[in-house]
Amino acid sequence: MLDDAVSESSFATDSYIQNQQTRSLLCLPILNQSQLIGILYLENNLSAGVFTGDRLQVLNLLMTQAAVSLENARSYKQLADYTESLEQRVEEQTQALQQEIAERKQAEEALQRSETKFRNIFENSQVGIFRNRICDGLILDANQRFANLYGFDSPEEMIGLESTTSYYVNSSDRQQAVELLKRDGEVRSYEVQMRKRDGTVFWGLFSSYLNAGDDYIEGILADISDHKQAETALRQSEANYRNLLQTANSVIIRYDPQGRIHYINDYGVKLLGYEEHEILRRSLFETIIPEAELSGRDMRPFVRDLLRNPQSYPRGEGENLCRDGRRVWMEWSNQAILNEQGELIEILSVGNDTTRRRQAEEALQRSEAKFRTIFENSQVGIFRSRLSDGLLLDANQRHANLFGFDSPEEIIGLEYTTGYYVNPIDRQHAIELLKQNGEVRSYEAQMRKRDGTVFWGLFSFYLNAADDYIEGVIADISDRKQAEVALQTSEERLRLALTASKQGLYDMNLKTEEIVVNPEYALMLGYNPATFHETKSRWIESLHPDDRESMVAIYNGFITGEDPNYQVEYRLRTRNGQWKWILSVGKIVTWNESGEPIRALGVVRDIDDCKRAEAASIIEERNRMAREIHDTLAQAFTGILAQVGAAKQVLTDDAEATEAHLDLIKELARTGLIEARRSVVALRPQLLEEGSLQSALHRLVAQLRTAALDTTLYDEIEGTAYALPAEVESNLLRIGQEALTNATKHANADEIRVKLIYDRDQVCLRVKDNGQGFGVGCISCSKGFGLLGMSERAERIGAQLTIKSQPGQGAEIIVTVDREASR
Repeated sequence: MLDDAVSESSFATDSYIQNQQTRSLLCLPILNQSQLIGILYLENNLSAGVFTGDRLQVLNLLMTQAAVSLENARSYKQLADYTESLEQRVEEQTQALQQEIAERKQAEEALQRSETKFRNIFENSQVGIFRNRICDGLILDANQRFANLYGFDSPEEMIGLESTTSYYVNSSDRQQAVELLKRDGEVRSYEVQMRKRDGTVFWGLFSSYLNAGDDYIEGILADISDHKQAETALRQSEANYRNLLQTANSVIIRYDPQGRIHYINDYGVKLLGYEEHEILRRSLFETIIPEAELSGRDMRPFVRDLLRNPQSYPRGEGENLCRDGRRVWMEWSNQAILNEQGELIEILSVGNDTTRRRQAEEALQRSEAKFRTIFENSQVGIFRSRLSDGLLLDANQRHANLFGFDSPEEIIGLEYTTGYYVNPIDRQHAIELLKQNGEVRSYEAQMRKRDGTVFWGLFSFYLNAADDYIEGVIADISDRKQAEVALQTSEERLRLALTASKQGLYDMNLKTEEIVVNPEYALMLGYNPATFHETKSRWIESLHPDDRESMVAIYNGFITGEDPNYQVEYRLRTRNGQWKWILSVGKIVTWNESGEPIRALGVVRDIDDCKRAEAASIIEERNRMAREIHDTLAQAFTGILAQVGAAKQVLTDDAEATEAHLDLIKELARTGLIEARRSVVALRPQLLEEGSLQSALHRLVAQLRTAALDTTLYDEIEGTAYALPAEVESNLLRIGQEALTNATKHANADEIRVKLIYDRDQVCLRVKDNGQGFGVGCISCSKGFGLLGMSERAERIGAQLTIKSQPGQGAEIIVTVDREASR
């Protein structure tokens, strides 16, 4: 098998090969049982490399079947010749027998030998030989091969028992064969599909003749299934070859030395935008060759030289013109087609569209320039160093600056990275990881600058082991490392503070409803921290029945993001079954891309003792009030009733006594009023009982500061403090308390400032936050912000209330009360 026979040195002087200009050549032996019986010779004068190993396998299969067919044909010919000779010999012997009785015995012996020989041929033939009845197909005689063809072990299983009519796949095939026999007396090479005893279908080749007088058919049958399959494969292969030209993803074009196009495949027609009749028989210069390329290069002289001497231009690349004016880059392979006299008759060109490749190359050049700019101006160090000793092979400006150099030229080819690791083992460890994984990401190591300054570097690099170098990037993360240390210190302080204050901490995944708690949380409820596991369902089950419904509503509002901060008191069942009061403060800290809350943090505190003390204080205060009222107001009102009765008795008799009774009634009423006011004063806030307004506000801020962990609270006193009436101080404190509660609960603020200003003529209280703010005219006072309550308290003491807020700009509550008016 030769890809280009005309170029082979062994055929350089062969006149046939040189005259025919044979390109692709294939010779195959035709073997039958390892004996050469023929040769298959194929040649192609148009293209090189036509015959491939895959085609060779198909041809080998076909030659195997061809050898069998040739041998069978020889056998058939020998058998026919022998039969004819035998018949002639029998006739001669018969005549000789009639003429010469003496020769009869010799003729009989010769006939017996001939019959024996024919019987041997009959029984051992590689084709099936048969005789069957014409009327119904009953098999009258058959050889071993015929029986085997139909799946029987011996002829005895068929002779006189089986009918050939049942073994035709299509019964009409036998009917047609019988009609041909009756018409012509014989049928040769009749192909038909037959069915074996087990149902297997095979192709049979019949040759038979009709003995109408004795009502039988004699013939032979060969299995040509392999031959039919080979024919099908060959037809498919030929179809594939025909389709190859039309469906190839290359332009295939054939033109004469004058440039007139004689053939173009479908791909070429589609790519160049022509209909086939629009381009055939037209010149290359009229169709696809532009006058000049966009670069200015004139292609016409090159193409004219190609038409004269195509052997000088086996390959080429250039711009070609489409019908609509588009330009496409094509890479062409050109082959001269010569006649028997060696004269150029046509040129075959195969072209591939390289437009995208050219565009990609141009884009690559632009990209390379872009990345070079990024490399030189990057804010992270980029480098390449030798694996063996760390010699810097390339580096950008930032890399040089990181190590204290003014430019990359000071380090490339001169400096070794090994000398800049604070701990040399860090580089050794990085090299081991590189060799193991091929790359290393986010590798932290301490590095030393040229002046000895130490900094933290974050490396990401990959290994090119074949070329013995490392490429990577480095960033200075010293500030981040300092921040991490500070964060770790802060986290440790927070942990110690929570442990010391015995406050529980929880971290809730709002999607999975899993809750992670600290040991103090479990200990607060009497559980072992090592085995305690908190979930939403367990928490709800542990709620006091009276608190459960309200707490579930608060929780649902919390996890939906309606109220991202909350502070609430409720009762939980401890491990021993007792109920414990808990103060819980929580906040949403993480939202997903859709704005849905997914994580919440919070603290819980045991306020059971506070609740018991509060309940006892309430009972004590009620008892004290009952005693006060009994000893003061009740006595005064009783005296008033007695004096009224006495006055009625003396009203008409003694005017002076009546006036004395009325004066006493007036005095008793005044005394009762004084006692009532004293009782009201006794109910003023506990914070004010323990000090002045400014100290009460300071303690209030301190209390909220322990609960609002994510908010910074400031309190400030300006001016010289002075006392105000108790009612004024009480209402100012309540307004400030409400404003602080709203800010910590609803504003989602990072900072809240409380300022109490004492001027000579007035007192001003300001509560300001930097939270989410609200539209003052759009918020109803009935929605839990306490604006109505603050307004009523300000009006009660004659103060001016001002509310300043805009969405996203925080809020400020200002209460101003005149010093004299408050008295």
